Amino acid sequence: MTWDENLNLTTEQMQQITQMRETMQPAMQEIRQNLRDLERELRQVNQMENPDSERITELQTMIQDYKTAIENLTAGHRESIRAILTPEQQVLFDERQFGPREDRGPNRSQRGGNKAGSKRFGQGGRRW
Repeated sequence: MTWDENLNLTTEQMQQITQMRETMQPAMQEIRQNLRDLERELRQVNQMENPDSERITELQTMIQDYKTAIENLTAGHRESIRAILTPEQQVLFDERQFGPREDRGPNRSQRGGNKAGSKRFGQGGRRW
């Protein structure tokens, strides 16, 4: 069963969630692309014969800022979803690992490793 089936969402709730996701996705894609670009640049600077420590620090700060932006956008999206749920659905949402990632158990698999510090979910995992 999928998370929406577990929560027994109404058609209206699913439409609202879909609309929220479609609104959030462009911003998230842009942030992720900028993050990947910065991580690529950081790797290049670190591989130089004489790495520029000031640029490394600057890039690390910018990378952390983008990671924070992703966390904030994701948390805001989850809270928006949670706000349209009934109290009973909210309990399930929180208990069934549909809430914040840090609350999720170790049973979530990762694909592609964790080279740049990005977490990815295994097959079937959805990001909200």
